[in-house]
Amino acid sequence: MTIAMLLTAALPVAALALIYARREYRWRGRLSWLGLSLLIAMLLIPNLALDYATTYEWPRSATDYAGIAVGTAGIVLLVFSLSAFRSMTKMLCLDQGELTICGPYRFSRNPQYVGYFLFLAGYAMNDLSLWCLAVLAIVAVSLHLLVLIEEEHLKRVFGDEYAEFLRRVPRYFGRPVNRSERDRF
Repeated sequence: MTIAMLLTAALPVAALALIYARREYRWRGRLSWLGLSLLIAMLLIPNLALDYATTYEWPRSATDYAGIAVGTAGIVLLVFSLSAFRSMTKMLCLDQGELTICGPYRFSRNPQYVGYFLFLAGYAMNDLSLWCLAVLAIVAVSLHLLVLIEEEHLKRVFGDEYAEFLRRVPRYFGRPVNRSERDRF
């Protein structure tokens, strides 16, 4: 399988996964195993494409070392974000549980996706090419669309609690707004 074939497969798989996830969140209020499997495929295919696009070697340049730092930071953020869920079924979107607003979720509503993207970006920095940029673009768009679907679902499920979370915490990364600062405006 070539990189072009993987990237060609990534687009329809991502579209199908996102459409199916949105349908399940609206009708069932959670993902099924099929919906979860489609989302995993949506994320796995670009990983495979990135693996085919790069030839990893020991770091030789400042960009390589920066890539290692960015990728490592992404993995650390991803692990801390997923551990904040404290539930495997909640982490896998199979159970809604309670709204997670602790740990990295104080600074980002989606730190798990930020971490995942940083990991891939760091990996891509070790062998920058148009293929790597194409993979990163597909991942960025797919994750953003998934975030919009999840936000729609979380607004329905958590109502005012999530609306307050939206007002306080940025979607991807930034400084949280505390109540006293927000009330000044």
